[in-house]
Amino acid sequence: MALAVAFAFLAACGFASGNILVRVGTQHVPAPTAALMTVLSGMVLVIGLGLILNLDEIKSLSRPAMGWIVVMGIMGYPMARLLHVTAISMVGAARAVPMAGIQPIIAFTLGVLVLGERPGLLVTVGTPIIVAGLLLVVMPRRGSNSQDGTGKVKRLGYVLALGAAATFASRDVISRHVVSDIADPLVSAGLALVVGGLILSALLHRQVVHSIRSLPRNYLLVCGLAGLFQGMAVASMFQALSRAPVTVVSPIYACTPILTLVLAHIFLKRLEVIDFLLAAGTMLSVVGVVLVIFGATG
Repeated sequence: MALAVAFAFLAACGFASGNILVRVGTQHVPAPTAALMTVLSGMVLVIGLGLILNLDEIKSLSRPAMGWIVVMGIMGYPMARLLHVTAISMVGAARAVPMAGIQPIIAFTLGVLVLGERPGLLVTVGTPIIVAGLLLVVMPRRGSNSQDGTGKVKRLGYVLALGAAATFASRDVISRHVVSDIADPLVSAGLALVVGGLILSALLHRQVVHSIRSLPRNYLLVCGLAGLFQGMAVASMFQALSRAPVTVVSPIYACTPILTLVLAHIFLKRLEVIDFLLAAGTMLSVVGVVLVIFGATG
């Protein structure tokens, strides 16, 4: 279980770093292009490792396993990743990422209802605490005008972030089933990225090719680097899911918001405004994460 906790934290670090890089990249790169860049670069990293380390596993995959991996790829990338990147471009990393706090609650519910998991008391208590901080994050700030265009964009950004979190959580429940019973975690992560990359390429290739010609290359490289961090995070998350229930893994890597907040404060002072309510709401989620860790390792 301790190894699963370590992989879950590594996933949180990778996602947080990727979120900051996405925020930087989307200053000049449209969200669809940025999403495709992150998926493709992550795909190259993870499937490359899969081919080197687990080629026999890839060759021996059954049709049912491939079917589940296709579902995971569709949910994780044409859907959730695109929603997530778009939300970051609208409201910023420090505000979009805490919306993922709803993810453990969805994963918690689905894990219990669909997979028959029975989390311990501390996991049960810690999971809703993680989400409680969301009220502070989205609470209207004094002096903000909810009727102007900026307010509407922020509301849409929060909705997209919640949609991404819900889709990721559903994908995690499927992933837990696949990596624990059907296929190797690294192979599953790599092939899911391949599926997502192919679908996103088919949907967005014309727009992306047209926009790349006029975009600053350094911002495109930043998006590609973000994909490497996120690819590492996905592979780590699947390793964690292969070793522990989704009701344990999902809340632990839900510490991604606090890591993102810290990195945003250090690197994005010009782009992100971090106020007391945002910091307090994010920190409240960490309390739930700590409870879950004690519940997982105790």
